[in-house]
Amino acid sequence: MQRREAKAAVISPVIAVLLIAGLANSAYAAQINVSLIPEFDKAVGSFTGVKFVQLRYEPGGALADLFAGRTERFEFSIKGTNASKLSELIVAANQALLGVQSPAQITSANLTYSGVLRGETDKLSLTYNVEFITKFSGFKLDRNATDNIPMDINWRGFMINGPIFVDSSEHGRVNVNQPIGLLEATFPEFADKLVSSEAREIMAEPILDFSEIGAMPMERWHSLFDPTFSQASTGGILKGEDIGRAKVMSVYSLGECSIREGCPPPKEGDAAASIDGAPVQVHISTPQPNSQIEIAGFTSIEKAGAYEIIRVKMVDRGGFPIPPFTIQVLLVLGGMMGAIAFFVLLKTRK
Repeated sequence: MQRREAKAAVISPVIAVLLIAGLANSAYAAQINVSLIPEFDKAVGSFTGVKFVQLRYEPGGALADLFAGRTERFEFSIKGTNASKLSELIVAANQALLGVQSPAQITSANLTYSGVLRGETDKLSLTYNVEFITKFSGFKLDRNATDNIPMDINWRGFMINGPIFVDSSEHGRVNVNQPIGLLEATFPEFADKLVSSEAREIMAEPILDFSEIGAMPMERWHSLFDPTFSQASTGGILKGEDIGRAKVMSVYSLGECSIREGCPPPKEGDAAASIDGAPVQVHISTPQPNSQIEIAGFTSIEKAGAYEIIRVKMVDRGGFPIPPFTIQVLLVLGGMMGAIAFFVLLKTRK
């Protein structure tokens, strides 16, 4: 009996971690994964923009001759705030933060860019994954507060408009914030024709666009308390640094399907263009938002006029005991399964 209980004790935390990891990491990867220490006004976050573009053209034409059988993988990383014009990206991001009325400002960053181009006889597929890894501060709204800290949450919805050029040692100057950037670096003549066509707007959409995440009220995010700190993983900020007096991690996740919210839909768009007289159909899609925010301390959501803020306490949670993290996960899962069972029963009886 004791061996069975011990085995269950080992398996349960594993189940909990797998379940929460499943909430935060879908097939499309997280778009925002951030850890914050409000007591010290310190945060690190990974902001990932993902897009897919498909161009369809007639088989046997000039575009088929240009792209069929061609595969280009375009990848590079830039480490360091002042390296390779990354400081210009940071300035643009800080302006975007001010644009969503967030006092948070990025102090340092790294960038990883991945673009893949695959050509076939009738279509060209483009895949973009741009990860902007940042350290930021300024989200602590009361600089003198050591407990019961009001925290800005508007930073989660910034969008960087326009082209952002960085210098890659492998590929030279690259526009990392628009889909046309990959084609400009690989097929510049075709890129010029495309941006002069009806597809210009689609190919200029910002990749680093998190406005849809910012538009989702925090009360609609799923939340759990993690007293084990097993989810404190983003960028290592909570592994090797002082997190102050916080006794728990508050974990907010967005992107999983639920009875209440349904499934967040992907964002899609289409355009019909003509390149040298040949018709081209352009389709762009942005995966559904999928994010996780970890905050050191007990949290509650409050309204400040038209905006939301997060109130953070280090210890006090109003006198309610904290259920074990595994139990919280199973309770949430149980509630969802109960709702599904009720829905199925209701449909069966109709």
